[in-house]
Amino acid sequence: MAKYQCIECGSGVDTLYRDYKGGSIKISRCISCGNVADKYVEYDSVIIILDALLLQRQAYRHLLINKRSDSPWHLALLLWICDAFSKLVLQRSELSSKGLLGEDPINYSYLGMELYLNYIIAASELLTLLSAVLVVFFIKHMWHQRDTGMNSELITRAVIVASLGRVLAIPALLWGQSYGQLYVTLCEGFVCLSSLQALRVVSEGSFRTIWAVVAVTLGFTAQLIVSSTLHAWLDQGLLRISHIARNVLGITAKLVPSERLFSKAWQLISCRRTVLKVKYLDMIQSSLLKLML
Repeated sequence: MAKYQCIECGSGVDTLYRDYKGGSIKISRCISCGNVADKYVEYDSVIIILDALLLQRQAYRHLLINKRSDSPWHLALLLWICDAFSKLVLQRSELSSKGLLGEDPINYSYLGMELYLNYIIAASELLTLLSAVLVVFFIKHMWHQRDTGMNSELITRAVIVASLGRVLAIPALLWGQSYGQLYVTLCEGFVCLSSLQALRVVSEGSFRTIWAVVAVTLGFTAQLIVSSTLHAWLDQGLLRISHIARNVLGITAKLVPSERLFSKAWQLISCRRTVLKVKYLDMIQSSLLKLML
């Protein structure tokens, strides 16, 4: 693959622009098609992002090939945090719709543990998607020996950049939790289309569209299987921990005098006031007062 590409036809170009004295530049033209090699050199980042949201192939060529950026892992970190947070918002909305948040203080501890477990699930989903896509393109490289070498870093960057569409679900989840699952589903559909377009841009050789479709299908299927398995396994583990915690609290309440138990719980809550949210603490303290009275 050439150092730069024409965003219109995909042919290789030596340079995108020529820099003259005085701060003026001249955009290079593609020899193959005669169009401007990369018009986004002069465009603002907002316009480039909007064109990428519209699934314009030219915008993806500029972002993935012509724009030399740092390692994509800082984008993967942003994606990882946002994906885990969106999962937590969905779980909180589900508990709230069932009326469980105000009934049992243990549910708040459940949500606290779920936040850390969601980081594990989000990381596993991203790694599964990357692994499946890389495996498909490795098979493509072995199948078509005449194609050029496989650029794993470019394929990884394409998958990560395309997956950033999941960030769009966060504002929708925060201000419209009634349709949270619908927003997440729409964002997943957009990420699938975006991944298909990005992989078509970075792939080389014949049948690139077919191989991109196979990679996206296999990648998201594997991601869905891993996500469902981890959710079921972790939720079952948390339910067992919650059941054990309730049994331990019940046994402790029988062995320890109630006033001593409540006073220790009150002291613990007072020490953690600066860490936990005040509304959660007020709810727990009011429950303790009712029990003491």
